[in-house]
Amino acid sequence: MVKLAIITAANSALIKAQPLTAVFVGATNGIGEFTVRELCKTHGHEGPGLRIIIVGRNEEAARNIIDECELTCSATQFRFVQAEDISLLRNVDKTCTKIQESLQGLEAPGIDILIQSQGRVEFGGRIDTKEGLDKSMSLLYYSRMRFIRNLLPNLLSSPLPAGAKIISVYAGGMEAQGSLFPDDLSLDQHYSFANCRTHSVAMKTMFFEDLVVKHPGKISCSHIYPGLVVHKGFDDPSYPLWFKIAWKGAKPFTRFLPMYLTAEEIGQRVLYLATDRFPARETEQKLEGCVRATDGVVGGGAYSVTYTDEINDVGKFYQKLRPEGFKESVLQHTGDVFEAIEKDGVFRATKKT
Repeated sequence: MVKLAIITAANSALIKAQPLTAVFVGATNGIGEFTVRELCKTHGHEGPGLRIIIVGRNEEAARNIIDECELTCSATQFRFVQAEDISLLRNVDKTCTKIQESLQGLEAPGIDILIQSQGRVEFGGRIDTKEGLDKSMSLLYYSRMRFIRNLLPNLLSSPLPAGAKIISVYAGGMEAQGSLFPDDLSLDQHYSFANCRTHSVAMKTMFFEDLVVKHPGKISCSHIYPGLVVHKGFDDPSYPLWFKIAWKGAKPFTRFLPMYLTAEEIGQRVLYLATDRFPARETEQKLEGCVRATDGVVGGGAYSVTYTDEINDVGKFYQKLRPEGFKESVLQHTGDVFEAIEKDGVFRATKKT
């Protein structure tokens, strides 16, 4: 485990070195909120300046976070962008337009850090959106990749020496927890929660690897398994009775689990992925100690990280998939989904026989 003292020192050095613009999607609760708070706390009143855009549905929650953060970080410019259901890609597009409009006319319209933590555990079977995608998989993969694609011009204009940082919070390194179906990437026929997790993580890795190769020196992409972080989301009233009973019994003991992290610690550990230890591919000044990417290249730009901020060893999982053209299939499929929804408003998976 990377020591917390090392992490907080690196975060402070990054945050106090230059003004930063950070966009948080899904930050009105949970890990996104905790990361916003730690970013502001680390910056403090004397830092060079922050611009933070919080994307979410709950304006009241966002305003409470902003009001409290301003007490610890008066040098921050906050913007709240109201979003409708972002499991729908058309709503992602509308939200990205609002984000970009809020940056227009600024001397520095780039985005330095994009952190996405939208999504939640859905119990039971597949839940189809109006656009033909499973709701969980859309929030964990399609929606997140759509945000990246739409905001890419702003990310590419970031002045950070080691590139803009894209961070996705969800199950990094857990590819093998379910089954992978390369001929059914949208899980139209093989949906389960475990398979959804496997597909979301594996497809994200391929998307990230392609992105950093296409834009060397400009962006790095990381996804992290955050461990167990207790927050209000676990008390969602829509969860089934069996989960509520089980969680009530288990909650007092969660702090004794090895993967348990406090709100403050996970906020710092997520921010650590924005430091130069996770640089863009082919960054000109690669620092000592930068980590190994998912394709095996040190400082390769696409990273899979666990809650300890150590790299997940995922090479074996992709060893057979790479020569079989898995990455190309993922990119083609993702493009087909985006194109179908842009054109017809819905994606219809091809039935395999």
